[in-house]
Amino acid sequence: MKDITPFVVGLIKSRNKYLLTKRNEIDRDDPKDFLGKWQLPGGGINFAESLETAVKREIKEEVGLDIKVVSFVPYIINSVRKYWHGIGVVILCKLDSSKQKVVLNEEANDYGWFTYEEVMNLDVLPGVINAINASRINYFNILIQ
Repeated sequence: MKDITPFVVGLIKSRNKYLLTKRNEIDRDDPKDFLGKWQLPGGGINFAESLETAVKREIKEEVGLDIKVVSFVPYIINSVRKYWHGIGVVILCKLDSSKQKVVLNEEANDYGWFTYEEVMNLDVLPGVINAINASRINYFNILIQ
């Protein structure tokens, strides 16, 4: 039996824009066309780690930002590849302070703050559009315009 890997992604929203990173590397199980696609930052959950702690850690590692969790998004990412199966929890976040700067790690080579309309025209990984759409129906979304 193969294991399922739990992961979190941070849907970071600020001033009606979403933070996406451009994928710079791929794992051996990733389809080749994942390289260069826009994605939500995030990653694996460590043993005994809460979802909130995991998303804060992953966002800090990948984009250098401190965030606050706003709410869970009512959408689960189910990602199945050749040798890997991940179940991802999407968490709506806001910046802890607006004076922070994005600092990318080696997993991404670019980033951008995009409006909803702009995201709809980007080449994104599976699940990104659905996660953003699900977040837009969430009551808490109106709190972080």
